[in-house]
Amino acid sequence: MKEESKKDLLFILYIAVILLLAVIYFSVPERALFIENEVKWWKEFLVNFIT
Repeated sequence: MKEESKKDLLFILYIAVILLLAVIYFSVPERALFIENEVKWWKEFLVNFIT
């Protein structure tokens, strides 16, 4: 396989994985609650990390 062919295949695989993860993420009905908890967690993490 040529080097460019390998890169193209890896890029297509990368895009496919991203699309699969996006479908899984946006199909979760509790998405709003999930995002709220993530934001809360990151805020607490950053406050504890900075202080």
